[in-house]
Amino acid sequence: MDDTITTKISAYKPYLGDRYETFLYAFRQFAANSGKVIVELGTSRSFVSGGIEGCFSSKSKYWQPDKIATWDWGSGVFTKVCLECLKHLKFEFHSVDISRTAIKISKTITSGYKNKTRYHLTSSEDFLKKFNKKIDLLYMDAADNNEEGAQIHLREANILLERDLLADKGVILIDDINLNPDQLAMGLIPKGKYSIPFLMDHGYKRTTNSYQVILEKNKD
Repeated sequence: MDDTITTKISAYKPYLGDRYETFLYAFRQFAANSGKVIVELGTSRSFVSGGIEGCFSSKSKYWQPDKIATWDWGSGVFTKVCLECLKHLKFEFHSVDISRTAIKISKTITSGYKNKTRYHLTSSEDFLKKFNKKIDLLYMDAADNNEEGAQIHLREANILLERDLLADKGVILIDDINLNPDQLAMGLIPKGKYSIPFLMDHGYKRTTNSYQVILEKNKD
């Protein structure tokens, strides 16, 4: 077990909520498997949470790196948290988004990790169709929590399997799955509505089942 990861992520535990355990598990597995490649589909898109001044603005004045409580914890800030928790390891981090503004925001957030981070201004599907490295940790957070978003996730999963992109001990982490009653009342649906059963039908097992879901190849 990598105690460094546990120590580093503890600083974010009060803010991560239901994402804490799944982030921790995914990061530990990546380290234990000597992972080298992380892919994030859907980068961090805001300096602050929704409803707060500066939400989705690319103006750097809204980014306060030393005031953790001000970060966009509504989205989980995976890009930043992942890089911080794993920075003692050797790996490459690929963050993918169709929004130029989102990438600008995320580059500001991760400015201290230029040597590890590569940004790709493209759709998640086009990226997966062209990427030629085995992925050790895949974070699926592209699109919205609606029917279109769920279909995008399903297409991503199809490409992932068709091209055999996930490493044998790789981990898939999918955000926004077990939505709360307020989210469901708004008509939102899980992003993984179709991709999770599809992947489980093709040899993947669900390791965790909370707000986020982790899938791994079934080795039984």
